[in-house]
Amino acid sequence: MTDMKTYRLNKQEEAATATGTVILALVISYLMYRNLFFAVIAIPLLPWTRRFVSEILCERRRHRYMDEFRDFLFMLSTAIGAGRSMKDAIGESIEPLRRIHGKESVLAHELDIAYERMHVGSENDLAVLTDLASASGMEDVHDFVSVYSICKTTGANLITALGKAADVIIDKMTIEREVEELIRRKKSEGLIIFIMPVVVILFLNMCAPDYIAPLYETMGGRVIMTCVIASAAGIYVMIQKIVKIDI
Repeated sequence: MTDMKTYRLNKQEEAATATGTVILALVISYLMYRNLFFAVIAIPLLPWTRRFVSEILCERRRHRYMDEFRDFLFMLSTAIGAGRSMKDAIGESIEPLRRIHGKESVLAHELDIAYERMHVGSENDLAVLTDLASASGMEDVHDFVSVYSICKTTGANLITALGKAADVIIDKMTIEREVEELIRRKKSEGLIIFIMPVVVILFLNMCAPDYIAPLYETMGGRVIMTCVIASAAGIYVMIQKIVKIDI
């Protein structure tokens, strides 16, 4: 099963990341120094940008996974309430998930593997679901598997327990989405602060090039420009730490 805690860039994403890094470095080098030579700083930054893009894509995939998992819980509760076994309920939920979230559904792919292991490999459903939760690295999936494990080992009412567990998990996911929306707004505000120095410098280059010329022609000016870049990077790091909230 796919490890949802990490993301490996494919060749196209690697190429796009490298190209984007070089272009951004060229733009910053010309705008801040009027010298494309300073773009060579992009070379040691490539590993960092790859890691940065990987983290973004990993987080995006995790969000998709949880959106699909919420729909999966509804389908699973309905199927088990109709008397299906866990294996059959999972098998019946795969195609509806693909119809809702498209052929590239992240969870449908994982459930395909899980169903094959149970149906063809005759593996224990609890062991397979435990592997699914472990690969996801998500607390809500672990909680779901824990509820199923307790019901299966104690003989508790599986339909009622899964229904209540699904309601609790879905409520939690709803709250998380609301918090993430607030964080997204704050990130947008922080982005404005982050790009403001670049906007000001671009404006001065267009409207008053003689006024800003000393920043490009003297050593002191280059030092100031370097400080602007460093402060902008510091602002970005600070914003990311401020808005990082674990729910």
